[in-house]
Amino acid sequence: MLLITPSGKQILIDGGPNMETLEYLGRFLPFFDRQIELLVLTHPHEDHLTALPEVLRRYQIAQVLLSGSDAPSGRYAAMLHELSARKIPVILAGPQKSIVMEDGVSLDCIWPRAEELHQLDPNNASVVVRVLFGKTAILLPGDIEQEAERAILLSGKNVRATVLKVPHHGSSSSSSTGFLLAVRPELGIVSAGPENRFSFPHSAIVERYEKMGIPLRTTAKEGTISLTFAR
Repeated sequence: MLLITPSGKQILIDGGPNMETLEYLGRFLPFFDRQIELLVLTHPHEDHLTALPEVLRRYQIAQVLLSGSDAPSGRYAAMLHELSARKIPVILAGPQKSIVMEDGVSLDCIWPRAEELHQLDPNNASVVVRVLFGKTAILLPGDIEQEAERAILLSGKNVRATVLKVPHHGSSSSSSTGFLLAVRPELGIVSAGPENRFSFPHSAIVERYEKMGIPLRTTAKEGTISLTFAR
């Protein structure tokens, strides 16, 4: 996902399961603009980080937000190597962290908590951020499942959002009713490839959103989805 702030600052969330992220960056960013102000890796699974080592080589990254979760992945090791070699500042996510982009856009980190990080699998240790701009809030929960959803609700953090990026690509292991009642999104967006092998979004999840009156849009049907927000 690519967020572009009113002043043109770029925030890239995850790198997808293949190298198409590079194509999309080339399509949406001016050819002369090689700066990405913030890169967020929600968790170190291949379907979220594949293009990121190459993104780090091709673009100037101001700072990177990571969960701190580890994974036995050569690609993740390559990414960490690039971060170290290029001396790119790394921020470890946590409930007390907030990143302000200076033009009315801020990111509040909601999850994970450092003290529980290594007790969680990488999905449930995903970085969860709430992006704020004026009256708009976008909740980006990575691949968290119901275990992390419950913990976040118990923490008392504000998860109310205008737009929800549907957790875990619409897996049946996420989007619990309690979580959706707390978020109360006006729109849910599912990031999933066409004819993906997991058949995301799961039919039970689609039905749950429909019953709760939450419109769903999915990249599996529409391809790239673009949204513009006014202050």
